[in-house]
Amino acid sequence: MERIVLLDDEKHCTEILEVLLQNYKNEINIVGTFNDPIEALDFLSKNEIDLLFLDIQMPQMNGFSLLDKMLPVNFDVIFTTAFDQYAIRAFEYSAINYLLKPISEKALDAALKNWKERKRKVNSDQWEILQKAIQNTNELSKIALPTGTGFEIMEINKLVRCQSDNNYTTFIFNDGNKVLVCRTLKDVEKILPQSSFVRIHQSHLINMKYVKSISKQDGGVIYMQDGSDIPVSRQKKDTLSQILDSMLRFQ
Repeated sequence: MERIVLLDDEKHCTEILEVLLQNYKNEINIVGTFNDPIEALDFLSKNEIDLLFLDIQMPQMNGFSLLDKMLPVNFDVIFTTAFDQYAIRAFEYSAINYLLKPISEKALDAALKNWKERKRKVNSDQWEILQKAIQNTNELSKIALPTGTGFEIMEINKLVRCQSDNNYTTFIFNDGNKVLVCRTLKDVEKILPQSSFVRIHQSHLINMKYVKSISKQDGGVIYMQDGSDIPVSRQKKDTLSQILDSMLRFQ
């Protein structure tokens, strides 16, 4: 049975979460519920657990500070947060589980299912990416990509393109490295900076930085610096025109 701890400075939040988790009482055991991060830190340093539901914004010590004091963390974390949709991109960048407040039964079920299927201990690089992304997403330079064995921390400006195959997407970098993740290209498109990455096909998302040349023949083909030829779909013809116009402005 999974050992779980809840930490939120607002008592009603932990109470609601406890009620929702009763649906999983045959699978989990809530071994600690805290509204004081200092008390939670003391408990966590002395006891082994599997999963921590952690609020970010707390007085005395926020969620990041608590985890920093425990590195390397030997349990998994699901953040509970009231951040808006823009800030949620930060969690996507860092590949860290989260739940938006107010927490719904459906969202909790999805988060627990995802956690059980892909248990991976979060590392210090992910904390750093998450914190920087929350402070200012536009300055983010790295992204955490979940793999079968853990996470790949990669430089965004070294990403040449992304290619999808149903629910999987391959990230292709300028050194030839490829990382396969269980994410749709639609999900990936939402995460990466729109100023640099352009969706030109149902299966292709490219980094404009690595475009070598463009052909308008046969509906449009974009030649990338990694040697790949990416077709432009009919639905993205306007996108191709925008790319050309953008490049002309740089001349």
